[in-house]
Amino acid sequence: MKQIIKKIKKLGFRLGVKKLIGYEAIFSCAFCKREKGAELYTGADSREKEFMVLPHSEKYWYADPLLYEKDGKEVVFLERVDRKTGRGCIACADLSKGQWTEPVPVIEESFHMSFPMCFTWGRELYMMPETEMSGQLNLYRCTQFPYGWEKAGEFLRGVKLVDSIILEQDENKILFLASEYKKDDDFYTRFHEYEMEKADGTIFCRDMGRKNEDYALNARTAGPMIEDKGRLIPLQRSTSGIYGYSVQFTRYEGKLTGKFHGKLLGKTEKELLPGDIRIKGRKLIGVHTYSQSDHYEMIDIQYLVFNKNKWRRKRK
Repeated sequence: MKQIIKKIKKLGFRLGVKKLIGYEAIFSCAFCKREKGAELYTGADSREKEFMVLPHSEKYWYADPLLYEKDGKEVVFLERVDRKTGRGCIACADLSKGQWTEPVPVIEESFHMSFPMCFTWGRELYMMPETEMSGQLNLYRCTQFPYGWEKAGEFLRGVKLVDSIILEQDENKILFLASEYKKDDDFYTRFHEYEMEKADGTIFCRDMGRKNEDYALNARTAGPMIEDKGRLIPLQRSTSGIYGYSVQFTRYEGKLTGKFHGKLLGKTEKELLPGDIRIKGRKLIGVHTYSQSDHYEMIDIQYLVFNKNKWRRKRK
């Protein structure tokens, strides 16, 4: 009973009681048409936007949707989680016709994978997904877009980092920003940098170390950098009991120095809250990874559904 009371306090009374009586949190993804100048990170009223939702199933749910365009084809790479094992793989859904297709697995490993960040380097397309559970960084190269991938390297063994994005890039070097968990509470993270370099056809990686000593609830990226009158970095903000409660769009000023004091990099220009996304039949309790393409915006969403078999399934 003490453990139950402690959990309810952590989640908050209303959310805790709902989960206790049989509600469970579901992760999925939603997308809307992009209106230039009225994106989710601007002052436009996002509640007027019409979203399409990738429905969850008894077998899978989805998260970390990152849009990518190549050769006129628009796709989204995302995390597909097996609800039975809890392990995620990287899957791909084609958005070229403006509607969802069932995500197809494109990279599967023996460990959990998420946050499939793609980037072009030279003439090749790479992906740096989150592979923290493997205890290293795993880089993949695209062999046939969008479904063919091969491993391009394993780096920084023993360094566990999540949600990598690119801060700076030139022909030979790329500077990445990622995060590391607090050991006893993975809601809290702190920022970490690493750098990759190509030389004579070989990729090297060097650890640049942590960028802030203190852990925080929003020291974690929530999508690739956005070019909009400068540069914005989406940051994930968790809150008591809710992983990925909101997305803060924060100005990147080209430096990561000093300790974190609540205003990372510069001014937070917009915070996207669950109530800012209107989806018929769903009351959101969290929003998370954000990405955009020329035609679409995507956000992953968290909501509650009642499952009368929740506790029976857990006992099994």
